[in-house]
Amino acid sequence: MPLLLAIPLAVIIALAVFVVVFPLSLLQRFRMGTARRQARGWLLMINLVSAGISSVLFAIFSVIAAAFWPGAISHAAFGWVCGLALGALALRLTRFERTTQGLFYRPNLWLVLALTALVVVRVIAGMVQGWRSAWQGVAWPTEGWLSHASLLGAAGVLLGYALAYVTLLWWRWRSARLRGSVYWR
Repeated sequence: MPLLLAIPLAVIIALAVFVVVFPLSLLQRFRMGTARRQARGWLLMINLVSAGISSVLFAIFSVIAAAFWPGAISHAAFGWVCGLALGALALRLTRFERTTQGLFYRPNLWLVLALTALVVVRVIAGMVQGWRSAWQGVAWPTEGWLSHASLLGAAGVLLGYALAYVTLLWWRWRSARLRGSVYWR
């Protein structure tokens, strides 16, 4: 009997922790996303490799998901290409400072806010749709922005943005280092 009571209590505690931690993690991500950072070659290379590997795994998952979700590949590809364009725009809007300590950069506030809002909207929409599906018996849409394929589109935007931004940032750091204006770190 106590075990049967512990399971619902554990679910309630997990939901309460999620409700508290998720907004705090988004706020922290936003604060760190707009902070002034030093461009370090080794860290940029780690980010570049991880974004590349994530993009390859994302493409593989999208091909697998196409067997179950209609439009998965097209949504994923469109989102990834939009993310690449957004990453290139983000680098153009990034403020750079060259100092004797190295190259520093500060990402654009509005793009970081837009990407954070994309995550929030997608998570809330998924929770609402999951609630409707579980409690009201409404079928999960197969098309439109609430479909599973659109989730791949949103993920593609985030991955494409990360890949383009870190690639172009590494390229800028490397060219500044080759010109002798940035110390190797």
